[in-house]
Amino acid sequence: MKLDQLKVLRAVVESGTIKSAAESLNRTQPAVSQSLKALEFQTGTELFDRSGYRLELTPVGRRVYLQSLRVLSEAEDLTQLVRHFEKGQEETITIAIDAAADPNVMMPVLAKLQVGFPDTRVVLRAEVLSGAIEAVRSGEAALAVAPAIPVMLEEEGFDYMPLAGSVMRNVAAPTLLDAMDAPRTLADLRRFHQVIARDSGQAAGLFDRELGVQKGQRRWYVSDLHMKKQLLVAGLGWGRLPQHLIAEELAQDRLRDIVLPHTHLSFEIEVFVFRQRRSAMGPVATHLWKAFADQAA
Repeated sequence: MKLDQLKVLRAVVESGTIKSAAESLNRTQPAVSQSLKALEFQTGTELFDRSGYRLELTPVGRRVYLQSLRVLSEAEDLTQLVRHFEKGQEETITIAIDAAADPNVMMPVLAKLQVGFPDTRVVLRAEVLSGAIEAVRSGEAALAVAPAIPVMLEEEGFDYMPLAGSVMRNVAAPTLLDAMDAPRTLADLRRFHQVIARDSGQAAGLFDRELGVQKGQRRWYVSDLHMKKQLLVAGLGWGRLPQHLIAEELAQDRLRDIVLPHTHLSFEIEVFVFRQRRSAMGPVATHLWKAFADQAA
């Protein structure tokens, strides 16, 4: 049984006649008929009822036809995969995403990637603080989406584009704010635990210190921002989180801003997409970069 015979079977069923199938396959009618007869000989039974004008599948023929559709689909997927690699397209591409970046800025780009390169595996790698820069620097990620300042990216020799802005807000649960009894300075927060997300990178350069943490501060550490948010909502500490991650909790009064007179705890951040500056990149990474550029324009 050959794939070519199954393609003939599919064409005959879909068109309803030998003549129409032959035209769609760009073959002669005798060649189509011969292919069908060979398939019936191999299966040991008639696949079509030929008593009417249009060919109708027999019960066995319908089962063979339905199974052939699955076989042909898998064969076509395999052919597409081989062509994918022949073109030099990346088998896997890794994108580092900082936990403070709103993933919604990536969704239109990822949707286009899924359509244009369906056989490329995409790995979305969550990072915190210096982790995204380190992932791109080491080549473990083709590009990254993360908050940064341009001078940092320039020092790394990266290509970069701004994508979106956000706000980091220092928040706590209403119960903890009540326990704080109207704090006026940062020092008033020291006896309450600050929840801090650990750096997923090596914390070199600017990150080689704990940002926004005062000396003597009681602290707990977590590895991701979602765990941090859960602890804050539970009233087990205070800390800074990106606005997109806590919008619902703020609206429901499950979290509130910590407001200190003459002290700016919240601050704006700018999210960039960045990559190593090099002349040769794979077609998938190139497509991604262009898609981000189109979105940023």
